[in-house]
Amino acid sequence: MALWEIDEIIISGIELIKHSELEPTFKKHILWNLENIPELYGFDAGMFNRTELDIDFSYERMNIYNVGYYVIAEAKKRGYKDLVYDWSAFLLNFREGYFAEIAATQELKEGVLKQVKLIFESLDFSDYEPIHLSLTIYQNGMDWYSEDQKALVKWFCTNNAAINNQNLEPSL
Repeated sequence: MALWEIDEIIISGIELIKHSELEPTFKKHILWNLENIPELYGFDAGMFNRTELDIDFSYERMNIYNVGYYVIAEAKKRGYKDLVYDWSAFLLNFREGYFAEIAATQELKEGVLKQVKLIFESLDFSDYEPIHLSLTIYQNGMDWYSEDQKALVKWFCTNNAAINNQNLEPSL
């Protein structure tokens, strides 16, 4: 089953970064990493055209959390709160199945996810409807999350009034 919602946020992230004012070489690295998320992390996604195929350029693989942070920061800067939410949910909800080996939870909390959380907390998502259940942030996590994953999501949602006003239990 293809994860169309992952395609959607990758495509949106690519378009956002393409039109950003980031330094061109840095932008090229981010775009390549975005385009290669499905292959790098084993997602059944990637039904889009790739543009970063410059054989004369040495691309650097970046940590998915850093790539996500740059997309989230640019989305905040440009007023795309939907991308801030969806990318935050992606980094949180897909960690256990795809990104757990990248960094320890505590390292993420003290580093890049702390920065993502600060951006997230600066916006009001009380009226936002995620594009898919898999990109919904549930304050208490989901039943099938490990205790570590639940604790990470709870930490992310702590002191965040905008998300605390949402329906926090999944509807089936």
